Amino acid sequence: DAILFTIGIIVACVPEGMLAIVTIALSITAKRMSSKNCLVKNLEAVETLGATSVLIVDKTGTVTSGKMTVAHLWFDNRIEEIDTAAIQDPAISFDTGNITWKNLARVGILCNNAEFDPNTAGHPVMLRKTIGDP
Repeated sequence: DAILFTIGIIVACVPEGMLAIVTIALSITAKRMSSKNCLVKNLEAVETLGATSVLIVDKTGTVTSGKMTVAHLWFDNRIEEIDTAAIQDPAISFDTGNITWKNLARVGILCNNAEFDPNTAGHPVMLRKTIGDP
């Protein structure tokens, strides 16, 4: 870290050196991540991962499933559960009339552009395909 800082100070006066500093810092970070069995295919992934505040993975640590299901919610200082194994009308452990739940649901609805695929209209809710970003 001290070496990176020193190089950064030396090239701070030259704007062209910034690209080299960023590349070196990302390369060192990628090397550290690879020592923890994290495969980095490009340096931009390191920068993106560094800016991530929430990472959603399955139980094996894979991020490639392409399907996200909320199993637990935290609101009103409690962790609430949703039965993700249900195909239709999943069981929930909280009151949907709660104002905090209503606000949380509103945020979830407004902060995405996902919608159900019209071709799966007759399927149970948990089996319907979605289009867009959740």
